[in-house]
Amino acid sequence: MNPTPSPPLTDRGGHLPSPYAPPPTGVCRDWAGRRYRVGPAARDLAGCDRPRLLGFAAAALASVGVLQFGYGTAVPAIAAAHGWQPGAALLPFALWVLVQAGCAAPAARLRAAGLLPPRTAVPIGAALACLALLTLGFAPGLGWALLGYGVAGGIGAGLVYHSCVHLAAAWYPERPTWHTAFTGAAFALGTVPLAAAAPFGLGAASLPAVCAVLAAAVALVGAVCGRRLTLPPDDWWPPQTDPRTWALRPRAGPAAARDHTPAEAWRSGALPALHAVVAGAGAAALFDLAALPLLLSASGFAPGAVAAAMAALIASSGLGRIAAGRWAERGDRRRVLAAALACGALAHLGMAGALAAASPVALALFAAPAGLGGGACYPLTRALAEDYFGVRGSARIHGLVYSAKGAGGLLGVGGAAALIAWGPPAGDAALIGVAAAGAVAAAAAATAARLRRPVPTRTLPPVHRTAV
Repeated sequence: MNPTPSPPLTDRGGHLPSPYAPPPTGVCRDWAGRRYRVGPAARDLAGCDRPRLLGFAAAALASVGVLQFGYGTAVPAIAAAHGWQPGAALLPFALWVLVQAGCAAPAARLRAAGLLPPRTAVPIGAALACLALLTLGFAPGLGWALLGYGVAGGIGAGLVYHSCVHLAAAWYPERPTWHTAFTGAAFALGTVPLAAAAPFGLGAASLPAVCAVLAAAVALVGAVCGRRLTLPPDDWWPPQTDPRTWALRPRAGPAAARDHTPAEAWRSGALPALHAVVAGAGAAALFDLAALPLLLSASGFAPGAVAAAMAALIASSGLGRIAAGRWAERGDRRRVLAAALACGALAHLGMAGALAAASPVALALFAAPAGLGGGACYPLTRALAEDYFGVRGSARIHGLVYSAKGAGGLLGVGGAAALIAWGPPAGDAALIGVAAAGAVAAAAAATAARLRRPVPTRTLPPVHRTAV
């Protein structure tokens, strides 16, 4: 006889997920017990729709991205304007990376406590970034640059970055990886025109004026966009979709078995492994940003070749984040991360060959995939942290994962400063540095390939069919 049809799947509260029932309102739970607060719409909560909020966050990030992605192209002008050695001119940037990455976890704690929401954090961060740029243009000494750019600028850029990325994830809980990647991409893409123009027009005489203009733009954009950034309530879910049906969708990876505290995540061994991946990928990417413009110019490459290589590198870092966000919604995130990092490592070997052959065309062609790994790393490790350790408390764990970028900065930017100050001539130094960056990226790819979940995952309970 034919088996009787199985009853439709319900969640723990006995509710039927769509299409058997309309999207719920108020608080509901899915089959795994996850809690959702459905509605009201973003326009009712924040005064505008979600895409506009995402645009404000992306604009704020694009304005402060110049502090990271534009510093390396300005190093020759900074050293000439202040009379510093090129290696010493990299020290404010090394400190900036350490502070910008390190403030991720404290900012998450303050935001969770309601003390530093994005509408407060972003204007404050933009003001500090404005101060950093002014200090860089008019600093009377290296100590002032370390304090103004490294400390104040690192805190300011960190507040803007972490607040905007968290806001994108909060307003798009149904597709957080792609939207945080889109927002984070603006951090790099906003600097591409400046990086392309700097080798031609930025010099010791023009540095103060350029820094003043950029400082005013950063402060204005941060103030205008920041005051519109409002977070939704905890566990908020857009009313357009049913979270119970969303929880039953095919996923790129199973949900975490439970929500971990940061201490539990660290003891599991998976969080230290993610730290190693971010540190390695960050070291390779930050070396490229900090040292390549100076080393390429000193090796005899024309300004046009330097501009093309750096524009390709920075653009691919931003576009790589967008691509990684889309891949993360569809495929195995661990494998995608390992593949992106391996692609970046192989591209660094190609760049080393282009340097040895003194080929500007090959250098620009290999620079594009070289930037892919460093850009893709951040949204993919964020998604893996949520898969491994759960959603609740994820902002703090994301902050801990991102903080490993500070170790990468010490290795990448610090190594670049040492190589420039005490290393061989510029041509050999560029070749050695790029090859070393490729080796570090390859080690990060190998670590990513071995990432494993810390505990068994939740699985959907089977639906039993009974025969009559």
